[in-house]
Amino acid sequence: MNENQVENYILHGAVNGNILPLTSMCNMRCIFCSHSQNPSCVRVYRIAPRSAAEVARTLSFMDRAYPVVIGESVTRIIEGEPFTHPGIEDILQLVRDRFTGTTIQITTNGSLLDESMVKMLKTLGKVVINLSLNSATEAGRALLMGDKSALSSIKCPILLQEHKVPFHGSVVAMPHLVGWQDVCKTIKYLSECGAQTIRILLPGYSRLAPAALQFGPSVLPELRLLVTRLRKELSTPLICEPPAIQDLEPRIAGVIDGTPAGRADIRPGDLIVSVNKVRPLTRVQAFNEIYKTASPVLKIKRGDEQKYVRLDKNSRERSGLVMDYDIDPDLIKDINRVIRRRRVSKALVLTSELAGPVINMALKQFYQGAAEIRVVVVRNRFFGGSIKAAGLLTIKDFQIALADFFNEHPGWQPELVLLPGLAFDHQGRDLTDLSYMDLGEKYGTVIDIL
Repeated sequence: MNENQVENYILHGAVNGNILPLTSMCNMRCIFCSHSQNPSCVRVYRIAPRSAAEVARTLSFMDRAYPVVIGESVTRIIEGEPFTHPGIEDILQLVRDRFTGTTIQITTNGSLLDESMVKMLKTLGKVVINLSLNSATEAGRALLMGDKSALSSIKCPILLQEHKVPFHGSVVAMPHLVGWQDVCKTIKYLSECGAQTIRILLPGYSRLAPAALQFGPSVLPELRLLVTRLRKELSTPLICEPPAIQDLEPRIAGVIDGTPAGRADIRPGDLIVSVNKVRPLTRVQAFNEIYKTASPVLKIKRGDEQKYVRLDKNSRERSGLVMDYDIDPDLIKDINRVIRRRRVSKALVLTSELAGPVINMALKQFYQGAAEIRVVVVRNRFFGGSIKAAGLLTIKDFQIALADFFNEHPGWQPELVLLPGLAFDHQGRDLTDLSYMDLGEKYGTVIDIL
């Protein structure tokens, strides 16, 4: 791929997600890093440390109303450790000078955040750190991340707390390697150091992962049980990923202290009945409506009690509510819109293993169209292992799923097949650089993405 194509990916991420890649360089060798488990044909791209001029150009495509996101690998650009960038202080000052009141959100492994750097972040103002600690023990962090200065890195949350730089912690849970006690200790340590939230993530591994990294199916339910127990002990909101979504009720998973929600006597387990007298259909809809609304009035149900609370906040200011991600009802509206535009009576929706149950629940509850819709859950055979996310599905996975469906249902021919947009880039290509349009030609049906 030439430099212009890489730049197109960068600018697309800037426009659509306020994403600012700085470098692909990383000073750790995390054993769970997905980049080492990718098949050779996967199209992801490394970048050298970007110049101030390149960063300034990217900033010109961003929206100052939303946080600038640094260091989070959510596009085809591999993002490394931001603080390895040789000009990181000047780069961050450039961002602050350009967007004076905008939050700067930085994902980091914390190894390079010494006291001087943390003081600089505090001086910049409105910096939020997403700290990938993963283990609060020297042995655990050295094993999981290859950290040769683990003791120093583990002190990072203390520095952030002392200098009042807000941060969120994350733990990639690998109890089969470090033990459950290490996972539990790390979560408690982050809570004691003042993390606003803590994400506990079960890592995915591909078919190319070494046997030592693979784990059995019992780990996820055990992890969820641990998180459930710790939620009763700790005030810090804990987020387990992937979440266990059993329904679409907009129930609150946690509340961040010192936020509008924290000051409004909202508690974990409360159910949001309405936002400004409108009933939200899902967690995502409730969260988004509260985020974009100034001083929203919420009707809350707690046990048999119902009450109204007002959140003293501005539009697009965070509320402090923490909720598991389920589904945006607009997706069902989009499905209906495409069906009506295409004028079809039979549609097939292909989705991932993780999203399948939620998609089925949402269609059953919210879809009111006349067309017959069937859902096919697509296994990720290309990456294999424990990978179940939509963003890692490929054209080959969809081809196999469609072939199996047509063999099992020879009398049912869809006029429209809908694919998850997360599997494709802005050009409609998957991680192996194949276009979704190739599927339509192969199966003689209309293909669309959402």
